[in-house]
Amino acid sequence: MSPKERILVLSVDRDDDLGNKAKVKGPVKGKKDVVEAAARLAMADPSDSDSNAMFQAVKVLEEMKKQYTVEVAVITGHRNVGIASDREIASQLDSILRSFKADYAVLVTDGAEDEHVMPIIQSKVPILSVSRVVVRQAEQLESTYFKIKDFVEESLENPKFARLIFGLPAIALILYALFGIEGWRAIVGIFGAYLLVKGFKLEQYFHNAYEELTTSFTRRRFAFFMYLIAIVFAVLATYRGYEVITDWIGIGLFETVSAYTSASIYFYFLAGASAWIGRGVNREKSRGKLISMPVFGFAVSLVIYNAAELILSPEAQAMNFIYSIIMGFGLLFAALLIEWKS
Repeated sequence: MSPKERILVLSVDRDDDLGNKAKVKGPVKGKKDVVEAAARLAMADPSDSDSNAMFQAVKVLEEMKKQYTVEVAVITGHRNVGIASDREIASQLDSILRSFKADYAVLVTDGAEDEHVMPIIQSKVPILSVSRVVVRQAEQLESTYFKIKDFVEESLENPKFARLIFGLPAIALILYALFGIEGWRAIVGIFGAYLLVKGFKLEQYFHNAYEELTTSFTRRRFAFFMYLIAIVFAVLATYRGYEVITDWIGIGLFETVSAYTSASIYFYFLAGASAWIGRGVNREKSRGKLISMPVFGFAVSLVIYNAAELILSPEAQAMNFIYSIIMGFGLLFAALLIEWKS
């Protein structure tokens, strides 16, 4: 570099501790004024590291002025860190550069927070180097703090991450607060359902169901009512199954699953049939197909119910299972005939 190059040694107080604590309004330019401002801030709050950065900027000035044309300045932002502070920093930097036309800048910072303004500074004057001064015993703690802070801010701005990082723990805490130890079973169930959805990539199916439900509420009221009935039947089916399996847990896996199926299969059939009718009416499906699918679904439910009962009572339910298969074939034939006739 040529000795004629003009270098601005710049310290940035992004959250304006200098103004809030020491009552010194930025920007501050010149060695004497910067030293005085740093001393006032150190007197107001000895633990504030911004004063360290200002003294470091003066030190860098003394080291460089033997070879280059150098000036030192401190620019401040705003207590509301973000757009407000960054706009103030840009405005003060323009003011400094009008009085001292620098070719390069040396940025002196007290930590990761002030380094967020590097793109603003670099858009106005090239940054030659960065000098970071941190109180030694707090260096790792400060770096960790800013990493956590940035992670939390980015998570809150991204709805997808916010639901995962804050939404699920919030649901877990609410369930625990309402139901105590019993709430942990619901928490584990919700977490398991979330992993299931993520593992098998079922998000699109749930999204489509949500879109269908909201659209039906605003445009197709009959469909929404039928969907609501379907949800009620599904909840009743789950409750009935859960209520029954408490008597069978520990006897055997097949017996437990069969007990749940036997108690809930017809409710699940009613839930599916209600949703199918609500969806089919508004999408103008043929009457034959609208009727044939519930008939076919009842045939399947009949066979599954009697198969579950056969597992629970092999001697008493064997003939019923055979009759259900015969009736199922009859219903299947009827469903095909209805659809063909339509």
